[in-house]
Amino acid sequence: MTAGNNISPADSGPNYHKYVLLLIGSLFLIRLGVLLVSPFNLHGDEAQYWAWSNDLDWGFFTKPPGIAAVIAAVTFVFGDAEWAVRMGSPLLHSITAYIIYRTTRFAFSSVAGFWAAAVYLLMPALWLSSTIISTDVPLLLCWAIALNAWVHLRSKPSWARAFQLGMALGLGFLSKYAMLFFLPAIFLVLMFDRPTRRALLGPRGFLVLAIFAAWAAPNMIWNMNHDFATLTHTAANADYAGGLPFHPLQLLEFALGQLAVFGPVSFGLLVCAALWAWKKHPDQLTLMLTIFAIMPLAIIAVQALTSRADLNWAVTAYIAAPILTAHFGVTHWPRMKNWMRYNLIFQTAICLIFGSLYLVPDIVNAAGRANDVKRLRGWPATAAQLSSVYDRGHEGRNFRAIAMDKRMHFYALNYYGLAETGPVYMWLYKSRPNNNHAEISHPLPAGEAPVLIINYHDKPDYISALLEDFTRLEPLTDLDIDLGGGKRRVLKLWAGYNYQPTTTR
Repeated sequence: MTAGNNISPADSGPNYHKYVLLLIGSLFLIRLGVLLVSPFNLHGDEAQYWAWSNDLDWGFFTKPPGIAAVIAAVTFVFGDAEWAVRMGSPLLHSITAYIIYRTTRFAFSSVAGFWAAAVYLLMPALWLSSTIISTDVPLLLCWAIALNAWVHLRSKPSWARAFQLGMALGLGFLSKYAMLFFLPAIFLVLMFDRPTRRALLGPRGFLVLAIFAAWAAPNMIWNMNHDFATLTHTAANADYAGGLPFHPLQLLEFALGQLAVFGPVSFGLLVCAALWAWKKHPDQLTLMLTIFAIMPLAIIAVQALTSRADLNWAVTAYIAAPILTAHFGVTHWPRMKNWMRYNLIFQTAICLIFGSLYLVPDIVNAAGRANDVKRLRGWPATAAQLSSVYDRGHEGRNFRAIAMDKRMHFYALNYYGLAETGPVYMWLYKSRPNNNHAEISHPLPAGEAPVLIINYHDKPDYISALLEDFTRLEPLTDLDIDLGGGKRRVLKLWAGYNYQPTTTR
């Protein structure tokens, strides 16, 4: 059977398009409601992305610009409230789910499409991801659009679908460099799949590459002009500086962690679906889809074995994975029906129960889980108390600026209004920016007047560096913020005079 012509008997029954829209709309409203009632402040990373959205560029120190563009678009319409900053997440996930449905319906059947969208939307990782804003959100949307383009191209090559694929790859690259995992997957598919070769080995393939290059070029130019900051940071995350030792326990941790990302039963069904595709060869498209699901997992598994890897680094696997899982389940209907249905009901209930409990601060504190959310608490109080310290000045002199040594604090406190009190800068521990975008955009300028220094890193080498840069450094009373559940935010404060940034450290 060819893609788009596989009509399942189940398609003659219920209107799955209506059902999938109802599912997507209901979950979007639930997740938007969670954002509206959430007691949590923005995380430092989220506040950082919001700051970038107010100063759009083709690149930033730690990430490409896609996430900033998403937040800029949403907050332009809804304002800068915490829920609005995060709203792009459930919104884009909803669009991604619909594209997964359309792709699966075209490739296999509408009933498989409904289940693929449901598996995606009800992944444990999606429940968490929908409560925050992160670079994975636009990345997954672009990957879904690219996969949709490929499925259509191999069925009926067209310039429009080639344009779609190039745009998705380019915008995905600007969202997160993990979009590049699509390239080895598509190259491998080209080797084994004649319809893909017919579609892309020729002028349409050159169009895809040209569009991708056109979108990637401005970010590469930005990197060239900033000492390849984003690329260097991405490479540093891989942590290969010490060679290539092997860490089998980290690989095991990464593998087991995927059960929490996709769901334990869903992941088991995915493994069964992949084995079924490779052993039984139900059709060529199913076999090729396994490559798009396995490639990100394989790349990050090697990364975990040789260095380190976060669980979400292979998240792009979970665009093709729901399609494979749903197609496998529908093909083996009704035996797999209850496995899929009760798995989604069970993991959704667990996510809703624990998620609801986390929305009640007293329960979080009583359960001893305050450490999980301490970085999401107390930022308005922290900004207010620092404003009071700044307004008092030091020894009868006004502070001319506020300086920080931690990126998370810089962005969180800026979002919660500290910049309205006085100019906020980053103090550079090194002689040049080497850690974050705030060091590039807001380095502390030299000057004689006192600076209020907010010191998180109290290690001896940091204190020694401060003493080198300021001719006079006077300790102030520490700032101590109660975050609940026995957790506190303690910051060391200094009044620093005559700042002259080092040129040698």
